[in-house]
Amino acid sequence: MAVCLPKEYRDKIKNAFVGGELTIERLYKMSDAERNSIFRRYAGDNASLINASFEAAMLSSQKAAFVNWIKKNTTFSDPVRKDMISRIERNKKLLSPDEMNRFMDDLVEQKLGYRVSDVEAKNIMEMSETMENFKNKITPDMPRNAVERLQYGLALQQFNRYVGKLKLAATSLKFKEMLLPKNYWNDIVQLAGITKSLVASVDNSFIGRQGIKVLFTNPKIWGQTAIKSIELFGKELVAKAPEGFFGERPDALIDGIKANIYGDPYFLDGHYRAAKNGYGLEVLREEVFPTSLPERIPVLGRVFKASETAFQGSALYMRHKLANAVIKNAEMNGVDMLDPRQATAHGKVVSSITGRGELGKLGVAGKEINAIMFSIRFLKSNFDTLTAHLFDKDFTPEARKLAGNNILKISSSLTALLAVADILGADVEWNPQSSRFGQICYDNHCFDPTGGMRGLITLGSRIVPTYHNGEWGLWRISAQTGKWIKIGGDKYGEQTALDTFEQFFEGKLSPAAGVVRDYLKQQTFEGKKPTFVDSFLGLITPISAEMLVDELKKGNDDILIAMLAEGFGISTTQTTMTGSGKKWQMLKDKIDTKTYNDALKIVTSKFNERAEKLKKSSRWQKMNNDERSKELDKMRKEETERIFSKYGIK
Repeated sequence: MAVCLPKEYRDKIKNAFVGGELTIERLYKMSDAERNSIFRRYAGDNASLINASFEAAMLSSQKAAFVNWIKKNTTFSDPVRKDMISRIERNKKLLSPDEMNRFMDDLVEQKLGYRVSDVEAKNIMEMSETMENFKNKITPDMPRNAVERLQYGLALQQFNRYVGKLKLAATSLKFKEMLLPKNYWNDIVQLAGITKSLVASVDNSFIGRQGIKVLFTNPKIWGQTAIKSIELFGKELVAKAPEGFFGERPDALIDGIKANIYGDPYFLDGHYRAAKNGYGLEVLREEVFPTSLPERIPVLGRVFKASETAFQGSALYMRHKLANAVIKNAEMNGVDMLDPRQATAHGKVVSSITGRGELGKLGVAGKEINAIMFSIRFLKSNFDTLTAHLFDKDFTPEARKLAGNNILKISSSLTALLAVADILGADVEWNPQSSRFGQICYDNHCFDPTGGMRGLITLGSRIVPTYHNGEWGLWRISAQTGKWIKIGGDKYGEQTALDTFEQFFEGKLSPAAGVVRDYLKQQTFEGKKPTFVDSFLGLITPISAEMLVDELKKGNDDILIAMLAEGFGISTTQTTMTGSGKKWQMLKDKIDTKTYNDALKIVTSKFNERAEKLKKSSRWQKMNNDERSKELDKMRKEETERIFSKYGIK
C-alpha cells in the first residue's frame, strides 16, 4: 500500500525517528489503537493510512519469518511442509505477541506431532536460528574437520536431542497408565527391551560381530573403528558421573560423532538424505540396546553405559566412514549418488555390511519384533550380505556389483583365515552341514570369525537337497560324532526340515521370548528343566558374565582367550562333549561340579587323541563315511564307559 504524505508530515515522522521518539521496535510492540494515536501526533488525519501501511509491512515480515523457520526445519519431502506454509499464507491478520506464540505452538505441534509449551517452542526457534548462523559460516572448500562444520553439527545434534526428549516426555506413559489393560503389550515390549539391553551389555562386541564383515572388505576402516570403540568404552567408563544417584548419564561422546556426521559435506549437500535409510547414520538406538534405563543402576550402570556408547558409537563411526568411501568411489565411476534410487541401494549395502538390515514393510512393527528376536536386523544384514541383495527388486546394477564384490572379498578372506588356522593345527570344519562349520576350534573352545554368517550357510545347506552316499536328500553332520544324518528320514520322530528351520530361529529369540520357549518346551538349551531362579537370572545376566561363571566352574585353561574373544564379539562355544543320558545324570548327582566337568574334558581329550591318530592312518582312507562314523562312535563309547567305570556308574 503506497501512502503519499505532505512533506511537513514526512519531516515530522523522520525527525521523531532520528530523535528517538519513535522506534520500529516500539511500534511493533504497540497495539493497533496505540499506533494510531501516536501516528496522529505527527500526521493528523493521515494516521490510519500510515498505520495500515506499517501493519502490512509487519505482516509480510512476520509471514516471512514463519516460512523461513519452516523451511529450515523441514525437507521438501516432509508431508506437513506444504500445509504449514499454506496456513501461514492464508493468515491475513498481524498476530500479537500472545497470538504469535500460540500460532508458533501450533506449527511446532504440527511438525513434531505433539504439543510444546511457549518456552519450549521459543527454545526450538532459538536453537534453529543458532544452527542457521553456524551453517552460514560454512564454505564448500572447508575441510571435513573444520571448526565451523563441527559447531554446526553439534548445534544440530543438540537440537535433535532436545526435541527427542520433548517427544519422549510427551509420549511416555505414566505409571498409572502402564497399569491399564490396553497398555499391557507396550509394558511387555518395554520389559523385553530392558532384559535384552542387560544381557547384551558388559562387552565391546560390535567390531567382532556386527562390524566384522568390514574387516574383510575394508580393513583400514575396520581398524580405525576398532581403535575408536576401545577409546569410546574407556572414556565412558571413567567419565564424570552425573549429579544424583540415579541420574541419566550425558552422551557427549555420541554427540561428538554425530557432530562430525552432521557437519560433513555429504550431509550438507544432501548425499546422505538421498538414501531412504540415510546410510543408517540417523539411527537413534541400535537393536541390541533398545533402552537406556539400565544405565541408571548404581555402579553397574556405568559399565552398561560404556558398552552402549561403544556399540552405538562404533556403528555410527564405521557407517560414516564407509558411506563416504562408497559415495566417493561410486561418483568417481560416474554414478549419480544424489539420485534417490542409487543412493538408497548403496545405502542398503552400507547398512547391511555394518550389521543393520532393512526390514521392509515389517519395519513398522520394529519394536514388537525386536522384543521377540534378539537381533533381527543383524540376521537380515547377514542374509542380504550373503545373497548380495539378490531378492531386492529395487537394487541398481552398480550397487549389486558393489555387494557382489563384498561377498567375494568376505568369502576369500574367511577361506584364507580358516586355511591358515587349519595349517597351524587348529580343528577347522569345512563342511557346511556341520554345526561347527566355519569355526576355529582349539583346546576347549571354538571361535566364530564369521560374525554369525556361518549359521545361515549351515541352515541353507541343510534345508536344500544335497548328494551324499549315493542319495539325494536333506543331510546334517553331528558335531559330536561327525556322523551324517538324514533329515526327515523314514523313522517316526526323526528331525524334519521344518524342525531344523524352527530350531534355528528358536536360537535367535530375545531373552524374554527365550523364557517363554523354555517354559513351553519344559527344557532349556542345556537340557535342563527351567526354574524360576534360572529364568530370572537369564533375563538380567550379561552373556559375558554368564560365560565367565561357567568357565570358572569348568576350570578351562584358555579362559582368558575365550573371555577376550567373547568381549570383542567373537562368539565362543565349548568343544567339550556334553553329558547326556541317564548315566551322565547319575554321575552328575554323585560327584561335585568341578569333577564332573573334568570327567567331560577327559573323555573329550582321549577321544580327540584317538580320532586324530585314526584320521592320519591308511585305514581311515579306505573307510566309507558309514564305517568312519561307526568307528568314531565306538571310540567315544569306550572312553565314556571308562569314566563311568572309574566312578562306579553301571
